[in-house]
Amino acid sequence: FVTNSFKNFDLEDSQKCAVDWLMIGPSSKREEYKVCGSSIPPSFISARDHVWIFFHSDASSSGQAQGFRLSYIRGKIGQAVCQSDEFRCANGKCIPSTWKCNSMDECGDNSDERNCTVPPTEPPSSICPSGMFQCSAAHSTKCLMNELRCNSVKDCSDGSDEDNCPDLSCGKRLGNFYGSFASPDLFRADHSRADLRCTWYVDTQDNRHVLLQLDLQLGYNDYVKVYDGIGERGDKLMQTFSYHNNRHSVSVESSKGQLTVSYHARSKSTGHGFNATYQVKGYCLPWEHPCGSDEECFTDKQHCDGWWHCPNGKDEENCPACQKNEYPCEGNSGLCYSILDRCNNQKNCPDGSDEKNCFTCQPGNFHCGTNLCIFETWRCDGQEDCQDGSDEHNCLVIVPRKVITAALIGSLVCGLLLVIALGCAFKLYSLRTREYR
Repeated sequence: FVTNSFKNFDLEDSQKCAVDWLMIGPSSKREEYKVCGSSIPPSFISARDHVWIFFHSDASSSGQAQGFRLSYIRGKIGQAVCQSDEFRCANGKCIPSTWKCNSMDECGDNSDERNCTVPPTEPPSSICPSGMFQCSAAHSTKCLMNELRCNSVKDCSDGSDEDNCPDLSCGKRLGNFYGSFASPDLFRADHSRADLRCTWYVDTQDNRHVLLQLDLQLGYNDYVKVYDGIGERGDKLMQTFSYHNNRHSVSVESSKGQLTVSYHARSKSTGHGFNATYQVKGYCLPWEHPCGSDEECFTDKQHCDGWWHCPNGKDEENCPACQKNEYPCEGNSGLCYSILDRCNNQKNCPDGSDEKNCFTCQPGNFHCGTNLCIFETWRCDGQEDCQDGSDEHNCLVIVPRKVITAALIGSLVCGLLLVIALGCAFKLYSLRTREYR
């Protein structure tokens, strides 16, 4: 048999894996499973002495995903002893020691995942399932639908469902140096009648930059546009956000003390808009902590969540799951990495969180405008490797890889034809010389 175990996996996610995908099976005519996305697939164990692996990347792919890395081992069940760097499974199978306690069943009987130390994780903040919230009364276990929050009706006995409600107005002028607002559909998605269009104007009356942070829950065709200054001018558009940005909070910084936020939700959208906070740069809100000299801030919830909110990584330091000078991966996996493994275009976390939101890159890498890092050798090679194409900007000469490859192949073919032609000419000359003799 052959055992395959994935270390990294990041293929562009799509419905039915129609864009990028990986197929694994015992033969080219039999497909065991077809996978995509950024979740590591389960290990694949083939009962035969070979495995068929087929990888496909479509031309329409965004190019942001970074592929996969897997290891494999060939062996048999019932072995009495294993090598010193191997672990012997309960069924007598030998696997690399590094595969033990990695949350993947490579033995086939799950014996490599027994007696493992569970990494420390944060206790669950709520007993309620997704889409519901818990009333905050003492010893309360009552769960209510999110749609009942902030509807001006006290559904919890202590009225906690109406506490700390954001401003749900559809557009407004905001003049404080910090504040918050949210789209009207944050708790109740009701777009059955017509499109929802709202605009907020932020004017802090201060010349310092404004930092805007958005937590998005957009529907498929919904979008948020952020403009620098007051007004929706095309030349002042700083960022457009869609449902692709739903996973993490996103930030935008204005050039002065003003910005405009425009929200558009389609009719029958299932999205829940966004929740936003803004503040003058260099000022942390009462519940935030300063990053240091970076003029950025982070909350208790953002501390040790695996996502760098501070350019210097202060929000990810001194985490209980990691050693000193190490940083945690996302998802409470218990895995950590060193600063030298961050932003070097080599994924060390299963979800690649060590390569996300990079403020700087390791030496030998190029920093994309989308806060991703690519190899320096990929810059100005005629092929856009950054999502925004910034690796091909300001290049003296741009020669696409395909053109270079075609030129090399063409040169080789021409050279081969020239050799054949010369050979034929010499042969013909030799025959004619013999005739004259």
